Amino acid sequence: MKKAVGFDQKILLHQLDFMAREIPRSETRQELYEKADEFLTADIAGYKSRMNARTILFKIWYLVDDDYKHLQQEALRLMDEVSQKERIVIHWGMTMLAYPFFKDLINEMGMLFKLQQEVSSDQISRKIKALYGDRRRVEVSISASLTSLRAWGVIVTEKRNMQEITKEKISIQSNALKQWIAEVLIHVLSVDALPIEYYRNNSLLFPFNLDLSTDDLEKQRFNVIRQGVDMRMVGLQK
Repeated sequence: MKKAVGFDQKILLHQLDFMAREIPRSETRQELYEKADEFLTADIAGYKSRMNARTILFKIWYLVDDDYKHLQQEALRLMDEVSQKERIVIHWGMTMLAYPFFKDLINEMGMLFKLQQEVSSDQISRKIKALYGDRRRVEVSISASLTSLRAWGVIVTEKRNMQEITKEKISIQSNALKQWIAEVLIHVLSVDALPIEYYRNNSLLFPFNLDLSTDDLEKQRFNVIRQGVDMRMVGLQK
């Protein structure tokens, strides 16, 4: 059975910002559909491409799985509390929750960036096609994802088909945002707990600096388990 792909259209940050801003202001799904269609007209002339973008935006921010509704509501609150740069972290986390394809692609990129400064599009393509198959839909989604990441300012292409992380990673300062993205990681990785060091150096967060300590974690939300002398495992409270 072929794995679902889905992320097949370039998505811009101001489009994601729009969705997060308009959800609390819209009484019905139809109202939000109409607002989104009108908003996207300025960016995307073609009807089909515009509908593809709208579908992706709705899946990321509105049609959220029931298991993640609490994270969506928290994310909507955080959008008004964090800095403009930190908002990218929220969109990043919501996109990982919505699209496993996006999560797998950035994970492969993050692992490659740990080994080398530049990563070729061909390297990324080979890694993702090994997971999703060598088909046209996968190629389109790889291209759409990389184009989106460049538009978000987290990677740059100084040489043809070569990707680099931007020189300054985005530092996550908000303690509430640190805890939110930590929970997102637990969900997208489908684990019960992770070593505290894993949060700080996770491939999925390669464009960001997450300086997370156990002191940052609310006890009613997270459970810290010591294993051995040095290892501390962090999971969610039951």
